[in-house]
Amino acid sequence: MRGATATGFGCLRRIVVTAATLLALSSGLVVAGAQAAVDGTEAAPNGQATTTTSTVSVEQLPAVNYTAIDGHKETLVPWQGRHVSVLVEPAVTRDPRVMTKLVSALDRAWSYYAATTGRTPAVAHSLNGRDEVAEVTSTCGAGCTYIGATGTEMLTSYFESMYQQIAQSNLYDQIPFYELGRSFWFWSSQLELKSPDQDPVVTGFAVWMRFRSMTAAGVKGAPFNGTPFTTFQTQVAALSGDYEANPALTFAGTLALDRSPGLYGGTDFWASLMTQLAQRHGGQVFVRRFWHHLGAMPPASSNNDAVTNWVQAANYAARTDLSPVFYTRWGFPRPDGSVTPRPPASTVPEPIGSCLP
Repeated sequence: MRGATATGFGCLRRIVVTAATLLALSSGLVVAGAQAAVDGTEAAPNGQATTTTSTVSVEQLPAVNYTAIDGHKETLVPWQGRHVSVLVEPAVTRDPRVMTKLVSALDRAWSYYAATTGRTPAVAHSLNGRDEVAEVTSTCGAGCTYIGATGTEMLTSYFESMYQQIAQSNLYDQIPFYELGRSFWFWSSQLELKSPDQDPVVTGFAVWMRFRSMTAAGVKGAPFNGTPFTTFQTQVAALSGDYEANPALTFAGTLALDRSPGLYGGTDFWASLMTQLAQRHGGQVFVRRFWHHLGAMPPASSNNDAVTNWVQAANYAARTDLSPVFYTRWGFPRPDGSVTPRPPASTVPEPIGSCLP
């Protein structure tokens, strides 16, 4: 077994079964006994989030003129949902059933992000008050999004692949769920590591929240670069254990260089650490409290301050002092910059907090 041994969550969980809970269970909904968010999103005991998968009305609108992030212009056909409109190239006929599934899933993911962060993005690209996800012929990558603002683009080849996987297998490419994590990022001043370190946090948020938003949206992921999505997710989650299993590894040699102790990169490692904290300290309650609290924290004037903000927000979210995890088990820098050599992870017990909202 890698890393520290933990028996269940590091929190005291109290579940009150109400008549409403029993009714929901009898109707086939997954209810977790924790605070529900908007649009059916609920906290789940495995640290993820579940949601009802009802669809809202999705409407195909007349074609519109669209100016892309890189400045080129296209004519696109919008499919409008409650929070998101997906704009597609007009040359290909799209099945309304597939487009309804896609737009509805992104609506649920958008709602999850909004409820979990307690904020909504600034307006950059928007149609009728909705966030835009546009299929385009050129952009800054497979997907491209304004940081902290609405407006996502996907290259046609990637959009077509996503569409076909939904149509044929009911599997969803992770790209737009990840890109929503760019729109919903608001905490660079509190958490981003500055040069000469290489920041893993801004992108790590999108990496982590992609998984959570897809679970909240009730969709199954399509293979990631040929790897089954559940395998990929498990690989990312395991990185925290890889780090804990090797006391010779350090913050300076991993996160500060945007490096992973195993597969993938530092952004995935950051997501793995947050996955572990959420699993052990209240699941969705932890996640929501973390992001809601972080916005009230002071800007970091140094990278030590950024780590301190991370620790203090995690303490608040878990309702306990997680300093032994960050500073002793993981050997992260303290506010004064000092670092303690890491002991075997199993010698540092998981602090116990409260899962209550």
